[in-house]
Amino acid sequence: MQRWRFVFSGHCDPYTNMAVDEAILITHGQRKTLPTLRLYGWLPPAFSLGYFQRAEEVLDLDRCKKEGILFVRRITGGEAIFHQHELTYSLSCFKEEIGAFGSVKEGFERICAFLLTAYKKLGLDPHFAKDIGLPSLGKGALCFASYEEYDIIVKGKKLGGNAQKRKRDLIFQHGSIPLRLEIDAFLSFLRQRPVGLKERICSLEEVLGRKITLAELAQVIKVSFEETFGVELIEQPLTLEEEALAAKLREEKYSTKIWNLR
Repeated sequence: MQRWRFVFSGHCDPYTNMAVDEAILITHGQRKTLPTLRLYGWLPPAFSLGYFQRAEEVLDLDRCKKEGILFVRRITGGEAIFHQHELTYSLSCFKEEIGAFGSVKEGFERICAFLLTAYKKLGLDPHFAKDIGLPSLGKGALCFASYEEYDIIVKGKKLGGNAQKRKRDLIFQHGSIPLRLEIDAFLSFLRQRPVGLKERICSLEEVLGRKITLAELAQVIKVSFEETFGVELIEQPLTLEEEALAAKLREEKYSTKIWNLR
């Protein structure tokens, strides 16, 4: 049975979260570590922007500064996400380590299968948008406001969002799983507010009809990942090299205006 590393980081600030993810990706790309599944939360709450988005076009930067709302640019594409009451996953691996040999779209279908397994374990009936005939909605500034073929739909609404980056045979994918949504809390920071958002997206607490903790969901995700891919997750901390690299990336990249406002 193939072994993967499991890292549960708890809550981190946005710059640290992105720096740790990239440090793991770089180090695994050099084949120094096991393929890794990382789970984490965000504290304080913050926006992440897709690599190709321009912060000043998406966010009311003056309001963000006044209210102390942080934002960070990702290495993946896609649209903005407000990370608050959620669990985020990230995985770093080579194609052969997860069996994702096809296109990026086929990769989403392969990799996101563990999320379907997890939601079924929670008693839900999840589907990819394409499998229930939902047409893709046009992209906007906010990730949750649109959906594509391999977005996951529960009770007619989109649950979370996922993004992927590839470099040759190396795959990085991360995704947001909202435990609870407070939509009005972040819409005021957007330049343009999407219409009908509450009718198109959902959180786990909404569809479950109960509260769910970060720790409970993390355990379900861990077991579902092992079952879906036939791997064993070994809980291990970051290496000293990864910790040093993450600190460097946080200081010199993810917390800088040059990166976040470019």
